[in-house]
Amino acid sequence: MPRIPQQIIREVIMEKWAEEIGSEAARAKAISALQAGAVPPWQKTEIRLTSYLVRKRLREELPEPEKEGGRLYVLGFQGLRAVVKVGSTGAPERQFDKYETQARNLGYALVDGWVSAPAGTRSEAYRMESTVLTNLHLVLNGRIDGGRIFEWFHGHDFERVRELVEDPTALFHLTLKKALAR
Repeated sequence: MPRIPQQIIREVIMEKWAEEIGSEAARAKAISALQAGAVPPWQKTEIRLTSYLVRKRLREELPEPEKEGGRLYVLGFQGLRAVVKVGSTGAPERQFDKYETQARNLGYALVDGWVSAPAGTRSEAYRMESTVLTNLHLVLNGRIDGGRIFEWFHGHDFERVRELVEDPTALFHLTLKKALAR
């Protein structure tokens, strides 16, 4: 009897859980459990299911996956509080694996994500990321701590951050408005 690859078994189990629980109900229960202090390895089905569904959706929605170049991304993690990671990458799958593992080691689980269409070459996307991060810190935090630009935003709403990253021109206008108000 041939062996069934673990990935196929995992996908079947996740799809079964998604049908039984529902993705939105699983997400709500996962966030609640994480805010209450759930720690890895995740014993809650809803936490594992939510992270799996986010990654699956990102793979399916990845704009123009065959095109090379850099992309901006926003990943939403939940632990005792929300954390949003903003960055750029030329290899979204590998990058997301890395951050999901790091976050899990710190007690956070992936609960949402977004990735842009290719934003030029990898170096052009990196320059765009730098500008976006500077403006995000000014708009969301009112300053850049110690002159360093961090890619992690603690306690901020994923949707708000995604909207700002998705529209760098609007983000720049908000930055100007905030600077002029001082």
